[in-house]
Amino acid sequence: MSKSLFVVLMGSVALALGGNAPSPNLCQQAKTVLPQLACAESANGVALAGDTARAQRLIELADAGVVRFKEYFGRQALRYVIAEGPDALVPPESVGALRRAGFPVVLPWISPKVYREQVEQSIRRGLTARMTGRPQEEIDAAVQKTVEQQTNPERLARTELATVSHELGHYWFWQGYWPKSTLSEEKHYGGPSPDWLDEMSAVLMEAPVSFNDRVKQFGQRYATYRADPQKADENTRLTVDLVNFLSETHPAHQQVKLLSQQVSGDLKKDSFKAMVFTGEEARKIAEGGARFYLQSAVASQYLIDRTGNRQIFARIAEAFARGETIEQWLANKEPKGKLPRDLKALQADWLSWLDQRFPAEPAKAA
Repeated sequence: MSKSLFVVLMGSVALALGGNAPSPNLCQQAKTVLPQLACAESANGVALAGDTARAQRLIELADAGVVRFKEYFGRQALRYVIAEGPDALVPPESVGALRRAGFPVVLPWISPKVYREQVEQSIRRGLTARMTGRPQEEIDAAVQKTVEQQTNPERLARTELATVSHELGHYWFWQGYWPKSTLSEEKHYGGPSPDWLDEMSAVLMEAPVSFNDRVKQFGQRYATYRADPQKADENTRLTVDLVNFLSETHPAHQQVKLLSQQVSGDLKKDSFKAMVFTGEEARKIAEGGARFYLQSAVASQYLIDRTGNRQIFARIAEAFARGETIEQWLANKEPKGKLPRDLKALQADWLSWLDQRFPAEPAKAA
């Protein structure tokens, strides 16, 4: 996720690498930077928010991701802070200060209040364009009705169940394996690694219910492809193209960049904005990006199954960190179970695996 643009799509964002040094009071450290916010802490990090209950909710979501990071990467996630200002994103200078205070991973988060405001702005942009010429009262009523549907507490809870640990996953992966790197927004959508592993590291951090939903959606797309590959649209065909997935730039990157420029003007390198896209705006981004998330989930299952190693992602990340490509990693001498050793064989094996992973439903009798 871009460091200068925090995006949520609705209706379809100096310590040792091995762990965190003990600290007697993480909240005390964090509140030296943002003393006005309530704080909740665990052994892994801190959540700062407008009230204690909200901070506790955020830290529970984050710590569930810590467990999954250990499960899939075999190392402790770096100490984190989730910083949620009640009325706006915390400023960049506070982010830098929190890092200097001993938190290498700092995730600015938007409060439910700011989230609702951003959703309303996005919906109003879309409905105003679609309802040109209609009375303003009618537009306002339509906006408010849609906002209530998009921001009800149950829906927000489902969204945060996936997104909090997902976004932390990007940072844990990036800062854990490339601690001295800086984000290059022109080169990658995420950190220094190939985009597919960057996104996979985040998808793997999501709650099981969110991850499993991605697998289900992939299966539905694959069923469409298998029914008639020639009639499948390009995005559906790309869904089963593993070699393309392992080489492409995150397909949502350009859509997010263009849409954000249309809405708020060119983003400056030192800016730090909160923006939520929903409705038609989210659909434009999701057209390219959704496939990448689904592929990340299912390709991770393929890699685990073929290698027999739930922490194979750590081995791949270590190879990329030392400068290898995916082709070089496949061909090197490290044990990889039944995983093919070149891209052509990998694609053929992937298709065979998909047929077994998502078996066709038996034809119904006439």
